[in-house]
Amino acid sequence: MTGKLTVFALFAALFALANSGTAEACACCTNVGQRYVENTRLDSYRRDLIRELKFASDATLYIGEGDADEIKGIASPSDRYTLAVTQQKDRFVFTFRDGKKNEGTLTLVIPDAIAVFEVDTRDAAFKDRGLGPVLYKEWRLTAPFSGTGIFTAGNGGYQRITLIFQGRGRGCTDASHFGHWTISVHGPLGNYLLFGALEKK
Repeated sequence: MTGKLTVFALFAALFALANSGTAEACACCTNVGQRYVENTRLDSYRRDLIRELKFASDATLYIGEGDADEIKGIASPSDRYTLAVTQQKDRFVFTFRDGKKNEGTLTLVIPDAIAVFEVDTRDAAFKDRGLGPVLYKEWRLTAPFSGTGIFTAGNGGYQRITLIFQGRGRGCTDASHFGHWTISVHGPLGNYLLFGALEKK
C-alpha cells in the first residue's frame, strides 16, 4: 500500500510541476478579442521600460495631402529632421534640426499618468498561433507644451504635447515590443505630428 501511495504521490507531483510550467508559460498569453484601454498611474515598471527605449536619429513631419508651409506651430517646417533625444529623470528633451540647420526643442515633462491601449485587431497576420494573438500597443504620455527655436510659436494657451510609443506583442510587455514613436502637438496654437523609429536592441 505504501508503494502505491509513493507512486501516486510522485505522479501527482509531476502533474503539478507540468501544470505550473504551463501556467507560467501562459502568464503572458493573450486571448482573441482582448482589449485593454485605460488611463492609469505611471508606475515604476512602466517608467523603467520607457527608459530602455532609444530613438533613431531620423524624424519625419507628417504633411499628408497639404503643403509643409500650411502647418501651424513650426517656423519654416521641413518634412525631414535629424533628432537627438535626452532622457532626464523627469523629462524628455527632443532636439530637431532640418537640412538648413534650423532647429528647436520640444520638452515633455513625464506625467504621473499614462494612457495604455493594447488590443487584438483580429488581423489574420497577427492571429492566435498557440500563445494568443499579437496585440497592437500604444503607450501615451501627455503634458503641457514647451518648445524653443522653430517650435516657440506653440508656447502658451492650452497647448499639449503627447508622446506615443507604438508596437505589437503579447502580454508581459517589454521594450522589444515597441518599434516606433509619434509626437502629437495639439491645441489652439498649432497641430502637427512628428514620427520616427525606435532602435532595436
